[in-house]
Amino acid sequence: MATDVTPQPGVPAAPLLLLDGGIGHLLKAKGVEKLVPGLAYDQRFLAGALANDLEPDAVKEVHAAYIAAGADVITTNTFACTEWSLGRIGKAHMQAELVEAAARLARAAATKAAGAQGGGRQVLVAGSLPPLRESYQASGLAAFEEMQPEYKLLAGLLKPHVDLLLCETLATVTEGVAAGSAAAASGLPWWVSWTLQDSEQARLRSGESLQEAMAAVAELPGLEAVLVNCCCPQAAAAALPVLAAAAPPGVRVGCYANGFQTTTSDWLAGGSSSSSETCTPPADEYDADGLILPQAYARHAQRWVEAGASILGGCCGVGPQHIAEVRRRRAATGQAGS
Repeated sequence: MATDVTPQPGVPAAPLLLLDGGIGHLLKAKGVEKLVPGLAYDQRFLAGALANDLEPDAVKEVHAAYIAAGADVITTNTFACTEWSLGRIGKAHMQAELVEAAARLARAAATKAAGAQGGGRQVLVAGSLPPLRESYQASGLAAFEEMQPEYKLLAGLLKPHVDLLLCETLATVTEGVAAGSAAAASGLPWWVSWTLQDSEQARLRSGESLQEAMAAVAELPGLEAVLVNCCCPQAAAAALPVLAAAAPPGVRVGCYANGFQTTTSDWLAGGSSSSSETCTPPADEYDADGLILPQAYARHAQRWVEAGASILGGCCGVGPQHIAEVRRRRAATGQAGS
C-alpha cells in the first residue's frame, strides 16, 4: 500500500504535497470532550482518542473536510493514543483498539476520495507516531531502549492501513531516533518532524540543535522527508534552510506550523516570553480570537516554498480553511500538488 513520494536523483522535483491541519482542535469543536467529562481545557484533546471508537463520524468528518480543502495527505487520529495519554483517562487498555480504529477511519476517507465520481484523486494516509509522554516534554523521558517497544507496537498497528509513518512533534533527538528506528523497522516510508522553540535559532524544545537531530536519523532506512511542526511560522521559516542543507539526497523537507498568536514557548512560560529570542507574531495576521488568518498563513507557506519546502500543512489552530487557501494560492501559480 505504500507510495513512493521521494524525488529521485536526476528527476525534476515532485509536486508540492499538502498535509492536513490540526485534528484535535476540530474534534474539540465537535464537542468530543463530552466523552471524558471534567478534563481541563488543555487536556481535552485526550478525549479525541475515544472518538475513534465512540464518535467515528466526527473523525470521518474531519478527514473529509481536509480532503475537500485540498490535502494530499491526511494523518491518523492517533496523537493521543499513547499508553501514557490514554492512561490519564483510564483507557490504556484500549490502545490497540483505538489505534486500529483511527487507521481504518483515515484509510476509508482516502479510499472514498479516490473513488469519488468525476473527481477522484489519490490521498495518502500518514500514521502518526507522537511523543510518548507530554507534548514538548524534553526532560525526564524514557531511554531509547524503553521507548522502542511502544513505538514498534504503534507502527505495527498502523502499518496495514497507512502509506507512510509520520514521527511528529518530537522534542528531543532521542525521541526522533526512537520513533524513527521503529518506523524504519516497519519497512514503510517514513517522515520525521521535530517541534522547535519559537525562535529563529532552529533548536528543538530540548535546546538541541536541528542539525544534531538531522544527523541522528539521516542514515536510517526508509526516510523520505524531514520536517518541523508545532511552532510559530517564523521558527519554521528559520528552520527550513537548515533542513535543506542537512537533508540526505532525495529527502524532502517541509513544515506545518501552529496558528496561535500566543506561541507555545510563551504558553509554556506561563504567558511571558521564555527568552528575548522568542518570536512575536504580528498582531495583524491574527483574528480577534488569536487565530492566524488563512491569507496570512498562505503567505507564510509561500515563503516556506521559496526556502525549499515541498511538503506543507498545518498544526494546532490551523484548519481546513487555511489548507484550502494554501492550495488556492499554489494553484494560481501552477504549483499545486496532485
